[in-house]
Amino acid sequence: MKEEDLKKIFGKRVRLIRKERNLTQEQLSEMTDMDPQHFCKLENGTHFPSPKNLVKIANALNVDIFDLFTPTSKNKTLDKIFIQAKALTDEELEFVLNTIYSLLKLRKT
Repeated sequence: MKEEDLKKIFGKRVRLIRKERNLTQEQLSEMTDMDPQHFCKLENGTHFPSPKNLVKIANALNVDIFDLFTPTSKNKTLDKIFIQAKALTDEELEFVLNTIYSLLKLRKT
């Protein structure tokens, strides 16, 4: 993977997760003690954060660092579900999965 592609994936993920959290770039920059203009460049895929700032961003968004590098799908609804599902307990996640499996079975009949 090219460095430019990684920057773009990272930028899209940060933007998506930030918006899911109803945060502005300015709010996120305050939470991470970073320059707001730097966030614009990060989200546009032209800059990449230092390891120290990468940890700050992941912590502020309450996600694993790995999640910031997972490409977004073409389906924004699935991306939103993925982000929200991380906050579920194991029992809640099992309930959701069972519900999805039940719906899929119904569609087959």
